[in-house]
Amino acid sequence: MRKFIYVLTCISLLLISCKQNETVNLSTDARVNTFTFYADTLNPGLTEATYKVEHRDLPDTGRIYCLDSLRFGTCLDSVRPYATYMTTPSSAIYYTPDTMCVSTGADTLNFNRGPIYLFVQAADTTYKRWYRIDIHVHTADPDLYVWQQMTEQIFAPQNCQTKAFYHQGKISLFVNNGFGTSLYQSTDGAQWHQLAAPTGLPTPCQVRDIIQHGDTLYYIANNQLYTSTNCSQWTAYDFTERPYNLVNMLVEFDQQAWCILQDKATDELMLGVVDGGDIQPSVAIHGLDGNKLPKDFPVSEFAALPFRSSSERPRAIIVGGRSIDGTSVNTRWSMEYEVSAGYRMVDFSIEQPSFNSLTGVSIIQYNDQLIMFGGIDNDLEWRSDMLYSDDEGMNWYLPDTTHNQLPKSYTSRQQQSVVVDSLQNIYIIGGQSLTTSYSDVYRGYLNEIKWAASNE
Repeated sequence: MRKFIYVLTCISLLLISCKQNETVNLSTDARVNTFTFYADTLNPGLTEATYKVEHRDLPDTGRIYCLDSLRFGTCLDSVRPYATYMTTPSSAIYYTPDTMCVSTGADTLNFNRGPIYLFVQAADTTYKRWYRIDIHVHTADPDLYVWQQMTEQIFAPQNCQTKAFYHQGKISLFVNNGFGTSLYQSTDGAQWHQLAAPTGLPTPCQVRDIIQHGDTLYYIANNQLYTSTNCSQWTAYDFTERPYNLVNMLVEFDQQAWCILQDKATDELMLGVVDGGDIQPSVAIHGLDGNKLPKDFPVSEFAALPFRSSSERPRAIIVGGRSIDGTSVNTRWSMEYEVSAGYRMVDFSIEQPSFNSLTGVSIIQYNDQLIMFGGIDNDLEWRSDMLYSDDEGMNWYLPDTTHNQLPKSYTSRQQQSVVVDSLQNIYIIGGQSLTTSYSDVYRGYLNEIKWAASNE
């Protein structure tokens, strides 16, 4: 028993001796690992943002910043910053122009006034680092559409019909006064240059009926197909010997230019497809009787837009217009292509009959929405200057005027041209009221989209 007690005593003394000789190494790492803010229901943008930490070689000051400015309206006067560290520091202190605060997460700080610094002292209390914190808030509302008039008059309009295209990096504007067609071009909507008159087009030319497919423009008149790749020189192809008449171009859809034909024997309307300088009746379309169009299908003064659906399928929409007997219609035809089912057409107005008849509207796709401009109804009453659809043309709504409202100088109109350039600027060009022709230009953009396009 005495021997056991002796051995135990020796072991204890040995352990005590080792403990006394052990050296504790404290961390010298004072680096910040991550930075954000504590969640705040009144300021959700704080935690949605991504923050970057940059370490600089000592003794330089590091930097903490958000990769993009915080959303418009975010309040920074009472926020709680949250930082993590590579290793536990002995202290971390925030310095603002107004105060200093130990980093505990319990206190709020005013980040509206800078500069703001985070001081970190490593566990060994010898190594230290400073970080400057730069947090910015968008000063403009990303959901705001900004509109301005670019020019009051491109030319002296007198009973003119106009149609503009964004073509090969420029806005090309066709103008016909019944005696000839003029051509103007611009890169910014403000400065316009008149080019030589286009050659090859008929003298009375309904320029509103020209459509664009890629770099090629198409126009139909008097059983002639006119094409151009440069807006200036046009080539005509004759179809008078075909068993069908050429009625009008319709829309670009699924990488093809589509048109409206009329059977000479039966007077029935049908769809056609342009192939180079040739036109042939289209294949059968689901939703139609083969490729035959109903009697109330619009053949003039309609708006047509090709776009891609939310499922990335090619689609097109044809809104309003006048049927073959001149009656204004309220149809909204949707065209779609599915690999398994082929081509399909549906008239949305069957499900939404409250949509009024209208002519002279323009439609674009922008911000994942369809936006409709101008037009008049069957009673010659003005439609709203702007409507939008977020379900690909089924339903249409007035915009929120706190975020999207045309300038007071803008006059309600129809037959305006609306194009979108490569920088996501929207241009509204010309148009007509019941008594006046316009050649003014308005440019608009959504802040959020314009910022993204500028950064690409």
